[in-house]
Amino acid sequence: MMDEFSTLEVMLVDNEDLVRRGFRQALGEAPDITVVADTRVGEEALRMAELWRPQVVLVDAECEFIRKLAQLSETAVPGVGPGIIVLTSNALDSHLLGSLKAGARGFLLKSASQHELISAVRAVADGAAFLCPTMTRRLIDRFEILPPPHERSHAVALASLSGRETQVLRGIAMGRSNLEIAHDLHVTLATVKSHVSRILAKLELPNRMHAALMAQRSGLAHLPQPPRAIQAAAAPCPPATRPEPAVRRAW
Repeated sequence: MMDEFSTLEVMLVDNEDLVRRGFRQALGEAPDITVVADTRVGEEALRMAELWRPQVVLVDAECEFIRKLAQLSETAVPGVGPGIIVLTSNALDSHLLGSLKAGARGFLLKSASQHELISAVRAVADGAAFLCPTMTRRLIDRFEILPPPHERSHAVALASLSGRETQVLRGIAMGRSNLEIAHDLHVTLATVKSHVSRILAKLELPNRMHAALMAQRSGLAHLPQPPRAIQAAAAPCPPATRPEPAVRRAW
């Protein structure tokens, strides 16, 4: 959870100067969001992303560039890094699926409202995924981003999860952020992130978007919650301090 002195750092990548200016102005009206950099698509954008290490990157580019941008955030823990939101006028299914395969966690059309734009940034920064309503139905209907048929069936894969991992996956399928899942299960945020990492490894999926769709298609999100074990609520973590912009920091 953000404290009153911290903001979400966002980077804009688009080849049109006027578009970047419009996005910057729209996001600037949110008190908890700061646009730290904006630039055109290209190598300079990759260098700036590596320097600033923003929490969210809004980008309009081909899937190959999105893949390179996602690779900058690769760490030892899958699914951890800045969230990439594709903000585009291209409403083709192929672009949506290609973007998600490349590592994006959000997809918005440029015709999205300011409220939708800000909501997407907040959701992705908090570890969730965000799709514009017009594309959500298409994605569910075309479940082609899951692993190929030769991999394990959904039932077998889901059966490999522990009870706690199943609870965390159910939360992901319901669109809840890591912080919300931690609150629901009375565990720390670090514990939830660890569970998410193990879930992705066991299901052999690249990110939580794929995990959510697998769980939704398998009906996991609609199953009744099992009784929760009685646990002491985790003590709140102190807010992390933000480094100076010029200091390189880990994602």
